[in-house]
Amino acid sequence: MDKIKATSKDFLKWTPQERLQNAMELGRYLSQNLKTNQIRRVLETARRVHLSLKREGRGEFIDDVVKMRYLLAYAVGKETNRYKKDALKTLYDVLDPMLEVIMNNPTPENFEVFYDFLQAVVAYHKFYGGGD
Repeated sequence: MDKIKATSKDFLKWTPQERLQNAMELGRYLSQNLKTNQIRRVLETARRVHLSLKREGRGEFIDDVVKMRYLLAYAVGKETNRYKKDALKTLYDVLDPMLEVIMNNPTPENFEVFYDFLQAVVAYHKFYGGGD
């Protein structure tokens, strides 16, 4: 998990195989202590941005990227269960640097790579037994 955290700021340089492997590993880790609904707001915001970019092209989505960052931080901060908090903090430590990169270079293509990775994490989270 430490390698994923350490390299998440360079996620745009990950090969498709590295993205898949990292999503599998993160999804497996999160499935032990995290429910999908705990990251629901972040997923909903990411989905909304993705759909907006598909419909409208470039659009202004930086505000939603900022929102995802603070929703992740809020989810970590409000969690009282130690194991769930650790899982959320790991998710935050991976996704927040990615979102920072997107804020600094806000292109639909960069967001698409992030969104695909997030969707893969959620899929593997479910595959490995994580639930709602």
